[in-house]
Amino acid sequence: MNEAELRALFDEIDKDGDGRINIVELAEGFKAEGAHGHLSEEVKKAMTADANHDGVLDFDEFRTLLK
Repeated sequence: MNEAELRALFDEIDKDGDGRINIVELAEGFKAEGAHGHLSEEVKKAMTADANHDGVLDFDEFRTLLK
């Protein structure tokens, strides 16, 4: 996935457009991509990319998560 594709996906998941993905937006993004099973565990695992521990993923953290 290139940088433009990553940005487009980030912007799609960031429903409120604040430049950050919160845990609710992330869960909705996983659902939209067809994730099933233990969604809460997957979201918690993904949130480990929150390097500064502010409870949201900024674009750099999101990029790290997906690479």
